[in-house]
Amino acid sequence: MQTKATGTYLISVHPRWASTFFLSQNPKSIELRKGSFGASLKAGDNIIIYSTLPTAELIGTVRFVKREILPIDRLWRASEQGQLARVTRQQFDAYYANQESGIGVWVDSAELFPSPIALAKLRQNWGHRWQPPQQLQR
Repeated sequence: MQTKATGTYLISVHPRWASTFFLSQNPKSIELRKGSFGASLKAGDNIIIYSTLPTAELIGTVRFVKREILPIDRLWRASEQGQLARVTRQQFDAYYANQESGIGVWVDSAELFPSPIALAKLRQNWGHRWQPPQQLQR
């Protein structure tokens, strides 16, 4: 029996929220996004978390579970009033201002890297002009 290969993707997340995937108590399990984010993700895919400036490091991985596009009020409820996304109502409303729907990306199996990988090291390997993705990069 052949197992389905999983993909590996890279996303950029603000440091304030990137670290919350890796909390020992009540870690973040939903990434909130807009647009068409994550349409190519499949259950079981790995997502590498890049914590943006000023951190500028790859910090760990999570496993993709599912993606849902929901009306904003339903997404708020699905996130258990922001608890699963580690956001306040004010942060949620500000992010989704003037949006009719939003995307919830459910993840689990967070694993923090033993040592983060700095942007300078990434550029040594991938070229000095390499930039972390604005959306999602395979």
